[in-house]
Amino acid sequence: MIRFEEIGNEIIIQYTPRDGLYWITNKFDNDEEITIGKTFYFKKGDLYKKNDLEEFNVIEEIQFYFAKLEGDYFRIRKTAIGIENELFIHKSIKLKLNIFKTWNNISIFKKISDVIEGDLFIGPKESDLPIEEFRKLLKVFPNSTELQKYSNARISHLLKEYVNVKQDFELDYNSYMSKKSVDKSTKSSLSSSFAEYEITKYRIVLNRLKDMLENEKGYSELDWQNEIIDVLILIYPKYITVFKEVSVYDDYDLKERRLDYMLVDSNGNIDVVEIKKPNFNALISTRTYRDNYVPVRELSGTIMQVEKYLFHLNKSGRLGELKLTNKYKDLLPDGLKINITNPNAIIILGREEELGIEQLRDLEVIKRKYKNVMDIVTYDNLIRRLERIIEKFQKSIAESRLKK
Repeated sequence: MIRFEEIGNEIIIQYTPRDGLYWITNKFDNDEEITIGKTFYFKKGDLYKKNDLEEFNVIEEIQFYFAKLEGDYFRIRKTAIGIENELFIHKSIKLKLNIFKTWNNISIFKKISDVIEGDLFIGPKESDLPIEEFRKLLKVFPNSTELQKYSNARISHLLKEYVNVKQDFELDYNSYMSKKSVDKSTKSSLSSSFAEYEITKYRIVLNRLKDMLENEKGYSELDWQNEIIDVLILIYPKYITVFKEVSVYDDYDLKERRLDYMLVDSNGNIDVVEIKKPNFNALISTRTYRDNYVPVRELSGTIMQVEKYLFHLNKSGRLGELKLTNKYKDLLPDGLKINITNPNAIIILGREEELGIEQLRDLEVIKRKYKNVMDIVTYDNLIRRLERIIEKFQKSIAESRLKK
């Protein structure tokens, strides 16, 4: 049994071996080091009470110097835990065995010393490893349940192709790991730390969009498109830049076709954007055709227009990629090349305010029909997306406060 005792400004390890002390006396007679619990290391000079070795035959417990209080920190003897750099633990932390070793005799600070450089201070100061973070770190070390589930997952993965297994052990292991509190708290704190800034940003965008829709006639088509493209870049953060008035060669009609906007993501992949001003009758018919509401001319024409853009982009192939890369190289990050890999499109047009339930349902059918090649977005969709983004960050802040 291993116990820690504070005597004056010293921390002493008291060790009571199950099989007596004779093996320690033998080691010390030969000036050898002993190892306790595969974690602690002591020599004869580390004895707290300098007893004659003969006295060990009549006592059951032996004591070793382990740490000394220096200011507000215990300086752990680095030789006692087998590390090269210094370890300081704040006096508010009660030294227990589970701070230094796991249930299966893994030396915690030896593992830590394998991945850090320099001395380690654990405490409340700004330069210290925070005490709460240290406690989270202790949870990272696998317990017996985790190891058992991991072993079952690995064994079943190898055998399941040849024999039946009792259950999905891989799913069981992954579910267990996903519930570890250290992972949840890390994700929550990361999201909530930016939430207030994101709420402010998206509220500004939302108010700007609503104001534009109320005063739509005051914008030229070009000014309107430039404003909306800025909104899209915020809603679709995967895109890093946008090209305006991009020419694509039509080798059937032997002419250049002009795209309003082309978006580029962080890998150089491109998508097309078509922006129309928000007419109320730009989406779906007011009368049914064989009990169905059908797309009006503006929507169907825009869809056809965009499909041709995508067709000619795909047909331009490698030559088209080189042409676009060379033309827009000054607007691209160094080394990034344009890729034409089944580009998609985003169409922004129309309002939904005057549509009935059946019209909205049929409009959704139309949207989903083209979902694999284009995202048909109304201005009311844009408003809802911005409102949902704001709600998401508000929820993140609320959850963070509840945890505190």
